[in-house]
Amino acid sequence: MRIHTKALLLAFASALPVQAAMAQVAAQSALEGPKADDSAALDEIVVTARKREERLADVPATIDVFSAKDLTAAGNTTISDLSTRLPNFFITSPRVTRISVTMRGLGVPGVGLYIDGVYQPSDVAFATPLFDLERVEVLKGPQGTLYGRNAYAGAISYVTRAPTNQVDAEINGEAGNAGTVRGSATLAGPIVEDIITARVSGAIQRRSGFRNFSDGTDADRDDYEAFTGRLKITPASNLSIDLKYTYLNKLGPSFLYYQVKDINDKHGRLLLTPRFGAATGALAGSRPESRLRSNSYSGKITYSASTFDLIGTTAYNSQRYSDTYDVDMSPPDVFVARGTGSLRNFSQEVRAQSTNSSPLKWLAGVYYDHGKTGDCGSCGNILGGVALGGTSIFQSNPTTEVTTYAGFTDLEYAMSDHVVVGGGARYDEITSELQPLTGSRVRAKFHGFQPKVTARYRFTPETQIYASITKGFTQGGFNAPLAGTTSAQKTFPNQTLWSYETGFKSSFDERRGNISIALFYIDAQSFNAAATVPTPIGPRVVTVPVGKVKSYGVEVDSSYRITPELLFEVNGGFNPVTPTVLSPNIAPGIGNVDEQFQRAPKWSYRVAATYTKPVSDKLSLEFNGAVNGIGPTHFCGEAQVFGPCPTRDPYTLVDASTSLVWSRYRVTLFARNLFNTTYATDWLAKTALAQFGAPSAGSVYGDPRYWGVRVNAKF
Repeated sequence: MRIHTKALLLAFASALPVQAAMAQVAAQSALEGPKADDSAALDEIVVTARKREERLADVPATIDVFSAKDLTAAGNTTISDLSTRLPNFFITSPRVTRISVTMRGLGVPGVGLYIDGVYQPSDVAFATPLFDLERVEVLKGPQGTLYGRNAYAGAISYVTRAPTNQVDAEINGEAGNAGTVRGSATLAGPIVEDIITARVSGAIQRRSGFRNFSDGTDADRDDYEAFTGRLKITPASNLSIDLKYTYLNKLGPSFLYYQVKDINDKHGRLLLTPRFGAATGALAGSRPESRLRSNSYSGKITYSASTFDLIGTTAYNSQRYSDTYDVDMSPPDVFVARGTGSLRNFSQEVRAQSTNSSPLKWLAGVYYDHGKTGDCGSCGNILGGVALGGTSIFQSNPTTEVTTYAGFTDLEYAMSDHVVVGGGARYDEITSELQPLTGSRVRAKFHGFQPKVTARYRFTPETQIYASITKGFTQGGFNAPLAGTTSAQKTFPNQTLWSYETGFKSSFDERRGNISIALFYIDAQSFNAAATVPTPIGPRVVTVPVGKVKSYGVEVDSSYRITPELLFEVNGGFNPVTPTVLSPNIAPGIGNVDEQFQRAPKWSYRVAATYTKPVSDKLSLEFNGAVNGIGPTHFCGEAQVFGPCPTRDPYTLVDASTSLVWSRYRVTLFARNLFNTTYATDWLAKTALAQFGAPSAGSVYGDPRYWGVRVNAKF
């Protein structure tokens, strides 16, 4: 593993808002909540969704939270593993470097990923494995006020474990079918007690995969090595410095499409071969694969005054990735492509936020971001590229630089013991510069204003209703192949939406049960999509505005501990997402007006139960089972005609596990997709693949049955 040393700029400027004098809320003790002494009570959840620690029950938004205990016990290693536990959520990854995430029917770019508060500027970061995490917070609806651009459908926040003064060690291991072996280890503790603490974590996986190419070699192998080092320095009681470095090296499948008759064909053929044409080509003998290597550095300084904190966060990310794939999907090889991508990004956030017990809670900050990307987003397009001999082709990529300045604020005021109102706003100024492969640089500016208003009524400390109105946007950009032309489509505009949400949250029966219900309506006033359109240089697949979309629905999350031994969980969502206006001239494959949007399951549900049987004072058996249902889903697949889009049938997945648990150890036998259900997670129409010589449509399948043993130990 190579680690390139880079200097971290740890500087911040302060701008302190004037704090208005506010009267103390009367009878504050009445809001502390009940003290449940029943062993059946569920743990209270604390989150940082609004960049401050607070109870989940007090946040006026839909949030799903997965604790370290949840993640470790379930063996979750990627965000895809959590997808069945998230209503109105969909993720697909036909390549490590091409990951699509949607929330409430709208998605990338539009679902932001943040690791310890640092924005990850590329969707490639969704491939980062989950290890040594304190929790994962999934926030539904626009989050741009606090999290910035490109979080207009929602945000996912990874919160890693911080170093502590206590020595802490943990080892996790797993072995399963598909040639799977994975493990992780963590060591933490003080270097100088109360002053310098450290934490180091590593994870590794080797998986040969479930499927083979036509010559018998591995098709969907998935290997990675990851490392995180973190150092926390506390030179004074009111000052802390938190430094972190993360490395990831990942190798996964690329363009793993089966030849199929239709989206519901469960017997597709995987005829790809890793032998690419004659030996004259530079790529001859290469294997279809996606590679990712990233280095991330961050530093956080926190200064605590008597009534507020001043926080500065600096981050630098570097990524290099590549794809090699045979897009005709069958021997003899007709067309082989290779594309590369890279990213370098520096960001700085400075914010001040209140910490006292005043009824007014405030936060204000500024943000700067500068990044340079070279992304082969159109690799595989036969209309471009440089032949390397045989049937191989290499596609170069232009460079884009993006500079962002932003200011933001968030306020909340408790008008009484029961009524709390809030609001916030963020303004982003974005400058993009594209260096085409030929010709001079092209420049464009984009800006976005994202306000929000919230209100909630607390019946009791454990029960509230809330409502919010929020605006979100994703930034526009360039269609690189058209940059040197006079085409009006050489740039595409921002996407914007308004979201309206109301919800109910409650902990009941002395916190044995929790329930959260949300109703939402989203008006996406401008929506972009990839479409094949006529241009001055011939037909090209470019990103263009295609119309308007509405999304509405309901989400329910609930759990109830019936007895200290038995926990029951139910969640689900219903989410119609349909275009209301479409442009037939530039939007092939999007679908019809009032037809369910692609990659947006109309409904989903999960029912799970956990039963713990004590064997002795220190030993217990734990049984877990879950049924996950996914509704019909449209996949337009870049078809060259309007819908109706092909519809994937609904399907059900069953997971089960049995664990032997004692104080510091857990041994688990598990099975995912217990009944070996076959289902598609992505699809390309025959019309889209015909230009590459493919004889049929292509489908990506979800993982078949995966089973094995998992061991967790703490010391």
